Amino acid sequence: MVLFGLVTVVEAQTYEMGDLARMGPGYFPTLLGSVLVLLGLLIPFAGDSDEEHGDAGRAIDTGARLRGFLCIVAGILAFMVSTRYGGLVPGTFALVFVAAMGDRSHTVKSALVLAAAITLFAAIVFAWALQVQFPLFRWG
Repeated sequence: MVLFGLVTVVEAQTYEMGDLARMGPGYFPTLLGSVLVLLGLLIPFAGDSDEEHGDAGRAIDTGARLRGFLCIVAGILAFMVSTRYGGLVPGTFALVFVAAMGDRSHTVKSALVLAAAITLFAAIVFAWALQVQFPLFRWG
């Protein structure tokens, strides 16, 4: 995370920064990269929940963590492909649904409901409130 954050900050310096009132294209990536660096530096100090479960909990936890990691990566890939060819609505739905399946407590039904709610929220925020010029759907 630290490496990704640093690369993002360095690359963002090639764009105009602007200021808080008029953010340039390099402002948000610099901020996001800085947060990644900070979080990456804090990870080693985070508590490990494996201590309370013993060795049996460690094996289960590792499987759950791997499933979560793989579903998040697959969700991001699904977002990239779905957004490119389908627009914001299918991309957001695919991202949230696939990533939610990484949590063992989610059922397919709960993941569908969550994906629908987040997709509706994203469409309202980005298309209506922020008026971002990104198509909700792409046809063809």
